[in-house]
Amino acid sequence: MTPGDVVAVVLAAGAGSRFGGGKLLAVLEGRLVLQHVLDRLAEAGLEDVVVVLGEDATAVEAAIDWRGERRVRNPYPGRGLSSSLRVGVEALDVDVAVALIVLGDQPRVPVAGIRALLEAGVDDARPIAVPVYPDDGGRNPVLVGRSAFGLVAEASGDRGLGPILAAHPELVAEVPVAATVGGNPDIDTRADLVAMLETAWAARVRDNKSQVDRFREVPDATDFYAPVTSLFRADPTRTDEPALDVLRALVRPGDTWLDIGAGAGRYALPIALALGASGGEVIVVDPSSGMLAGLHELALEHGIANVRSVEGRWPPPDGDLAPFAADVALIAHVSYDIPEIGPFVRAMESSARRLCIAVLMERQPSSIADVFWPPVWGESRVALPALPEFVELLGAMGRAVAVQRLEREPRRFGTRDELEGFLRRQLWVEPGSSADARFLGALQSALETDGEGRVGLVGQRPLPIGIVTWTPDGGRS
Repeated sequence: MTPGDVVAVVLAAGAGSRFGGGKLLAVLEGRLVLQHVLDRLAEAGLEDVVVVLGEDATAVEAAIDWRGERRVRNPYPGRGLSSSLRVGVEALDVDVAVALIVLGDQPRVPVAGIRALLEAGVDDARPIAVPVYPDDGGRNPVLVGRSAFGLVAEASGDRGLGPILAAHPELVAEVPVAATVGGNPDIDTRADLVAMLETAWAARVRDNKSQVDRFREVPDATDFYAPVTSLFRADPTRTDEPALDVLRALVRPGDTWLDIGAGAGRYALPIALALGASGGEVIVVDPSSGMLAGLHELALEHGIANVRSVEGRWPPPDGDLAPFAADVALIAHVSYDIPEIGPFVRAMESSARRLCIAVLMERQPSSIADVFWPPVWGESRVALPALPEFVELLGAMGRAVAVQRLEREPRRFGTRDELEGFLRRQLWVEPGSSADARFLGALQSALETDGEGRVGLVGQRPLPIGIVTWTPDGGRS
């Protein structure tokens, strides 16, 4: 059976009451939930698609990138999924022999699973085919032959075809789906959407790391940042950084700030200075002893005494957040490679009484090296999640988020050696290796020096940066 033999019926009329309304308009990885479903049907080759819409029809129709899908409306969506199922099947032309019933709230519906169903097909003996996933999840989507269309009338309430399949097992063919395909989870609640986003975030981080592990010629040092701490030192009294100006404006006398992943104190030390003699302090947390040593050196140079440091990862392994209680919790350029982003953010919220702040770029700061991955390793760099993904996750968690966007000047280095060293660390190449020769060859035509003698790369543009603020709620999602 080919995709051209089948019409897909997408059920997208539910009110999403458990979600809090507007479920199909929720955003997942930059696209609407329903858009994901339609995109996957298109990838599977299904061109004839009927979409059943409900009370959100006008908003959905305006937001979706349609490819010619037919849209019909369920006049009584409150009667449950079964009513949408009937509307969808009744909208099919009389010559349609097979329909694929798809749920509009399953954005991960696997293309391989759809293809497995089409390959298995249906016949008069078994006019219904369902996928069987490795995780033993739900049996969706469902392939239905015309001889079984009449069974749709048996559906009632909000359970769709499930009870029908259970009542007529002799009509159902089960099609195993390969373990590599994964499952097909629903988004019924906001917690489901959050879990899906957290899973996607973790997958990006893992893929980024595994790519490095496939190519690396140089092992990571025990303290990855110790050799380059000097690159992260910044004058605490500087007045030429717009992002720092925004942070200073959020300081209140007597505040306690928590800077998670403070590094060498790029923001922690200026904030400590802004707190001045008001009795406030900054608690810094960082796993790098080298970075913290750099922070303490700068603090000593500038007479900054209201900084308390803790060497360690976040959240603390023992789960005790009491030592980190603060008015404001800040992260700056540290969340990109955190796989367990949900617990990380919730612990941050639980430590903050007044405000949470995240300073993030549209792409992680190390992306300056991405242009060298194809010539050195023959493939593009797997991008880490950054500002867009972080804001999307907070939105799914129900946080009222404000984002102030700025531009940061392209990163420049004092010497070519500094730039080379930084880029080598992001490429994991051994000096003198054949990969290093490819890197140096690509670098030669990419170098430029600005009017102040600083070294950078040709074509570098200002880096979009976002300062995200939201009110903590104790970590509840």
